[in-house]
Amino acid sequence: MKTTGITRRIDELGRVVIPKELRKNMHIKSGELLEIFLSDKETISLKKHTIIDKNEEFINLFVKTLSDKLNSNIFVTNLDEIVFSNLDDMLSQKLSNEFDNNFNNFKLNHYLTKDYKLINPFNILPISPNGDLAGYFIIEKMDNKNEELIKFALSFFESYFETI
Repeated sequence: MKTTGITRRIDELGRVVIPKELRKNMHIKSGELLEIFLSDKETISLKKHTIIDKNEEFINLFVKTLSDKLNSNIFVTNLDEIVFSNLDDMLSQKLSNEFDNNFNNFKLNHYLTKDYKLINPFNILPISPNGDLAGYFIIEKMDNKNEELIKFALSFFESYFETI
């Protein structure tokens, strides 16, 4: 485990402030969920909570099948990285800072990851199960004739991740 040299006091309600530098480094936003683990008798660990998990083999199969049907590249992300894609070499790639900070104004020449620029036309749809942003559903070379199928897929993702 990497030490930061930062210490914080616990207040009377048992709260600890996570330093701004660490929150920024880990892209932890206000209101975001953290998982708490006991590693051993003396160690408490925090981990960003995500409902979009790499261990869902069914979602992986769904994304690859949908990609074949749409003849498009597809990316399903959590808030930090690509979790599912028909492009295996893109899995676990971190989202670029310009994507993370500017999703609503994402321009045609911006990068999804540090090294990957999306192919036009593309569509970025937020995945928001239970009304909370959990990630993004991204389709490259999007064809408007498949709009209903894409709406179904987004609805499926949100419903599926609500039940986990």
